[in-house]
Amino acid sequence: MRSYLHIKGKGLWKFCAFVTLAILLACCGEEIQSVDQPSTAVAGSTITVKVTVNIPTASNGGPDNLVLGILVPKAWNIKQNTTITYSGPSGSGIMTPIQESVLPKNGNGLTWAAYMKQTFKIAGNLIDDMEWVPFQTDKGYTHDGTTLSGVLNIQMKVGADGNNTLCKLAYVITDTGNGFTSNQFGTYYSEKIVEDCFEVTGGSGDLIDFCNPQLTIVDPPKSQDNDLVTMTFDGTVASTQLDGAPEVYLCATAYTNDGKTINVCEQTDKTKLTQTSAVSKRYQLTIWPHTFFGLTDAQTIVKMEYFLTDKTGTKKVGYGNTAAPFVYTFKCQ
Repeated sequence: MRSYLHIKGKGLWKFCAFVTLAILLACCGEEIQSVDQPSTAVAGSTITVKVTVNIPTASNGGPDNLVLGILVPKAWNIKQNTTITYSGPSGSGIMTPIQESVLPKNGNGLTWAAYMKQTFKIAGNLIDDMEWVPFQTDKGYTHDGTTLSGVLNIQMKVGADGNNTLCKLAYVITDTGNGFTSNQFGTYYSEKIVEDCFEVTGGSGDLIDFCNPQLTIVDPPKSQDNDLVTMTFDGTVASTQLDGAPEVYLCATAYTNDGKTINVCEQTDKTKLTQTSAVSKRYQLTIWPHTFFGLTDAQTIVKMEYFLTDKTGTKKVGYGNTAAPFVYTFKCQ
């Protein structure tokens, strides 16, 4: 069920509502002062984001490069779809993606992307299909006791997968000399997460909602019919017709590439979801769609519509707790 914040005013492109997840000590530590980004954009368009930074430096050290991490849905592929420039009193330049072979200091052998995810998780998003993408400046700076300031100008293509999306974007900065560490001089990183969900509209694909709890989740969010997929029904999200049902079953219809529809709606072990614990109200079923629907070698599934039912098959729960089916489109990206 959706319950996200609405921002008044058409074309509102700037807002700065943040939760700061890192406590910055007064002496020495990178600081994200603000992030200006749009609240919505059309799938496939390029947005402008401005990240204003402040970097107090201790004496003696460096040169280090500034590192910026951006948290986005994996399918946006921003490593190939983003350009970043920076400017300030101390100079200007570009930021480029950090190659996986370049490992961060204090990262215990992790890549920069894995180091960011280990440290900051997925910033309040509910589906683990987000990734941190690291960039670094082309020039280093020395730690000489001065304070550096500037603006990182990000041109980022959103919704490259064509899906309508709701997600929380996040930004983190640090430097190559310290990584995500703290000591007596301060905290060497700063993270900001935009509280309001960023919305991508105008896409041709399914809505992928990273922000709001869903009655059902299919994991992975994007797959082909020859992959294993796990379907989860979460009875804690809202009161449904299945409240108190001792058993929950899948009732599904596959639409194939040759125009056929194949229905599997039976209350058997094949379709029965297993409760994750005796009191969890969360039920799961893992299927291999190609085999589950009995497809031939020449057939593939384009999309699947499904309901959850009780043992009798008379009580059904669909999308948004209505009579409409949940829809899952098969694709690989």
